[in-house]
Amino acid sequence: MALIPTTAFFLLVMQLVISGSFQVIETIDLQNVATRSALADSGKVDFVFDNERRMGSESLQLPGGGELLLVSSQVKSPRVMQFANSANMRAQALVIRE
Repeated sequence: MALIPTTAFFLLVMQLVISGSFQVIETIDLQNVATRSALADSGKVDFVFDNERRMGSESLQLPGGGELLLVSSQVKSPRVMQFANSANMRAQALVIRE
């Protein structure tokens, strides 16, 4: 009888660890893509995870020359348990192009 709460707790902790790791990887990946686009202005975008992703970008001119690029994305977190809700995670990256 004590095994059911222990298993549920283990799955909850695993869900939190996977979600946190997924958000860190998504933020690093988005920063990498934003930096590559600022340096080389390449059209090809490669992401580590190919989930449902919504991306947006914004460009602002800086006084004295240059451009400020703000890239944001929203992805769904993977689920460990079937009854857990799939959370949407947001990541943002900021790059200055000169």
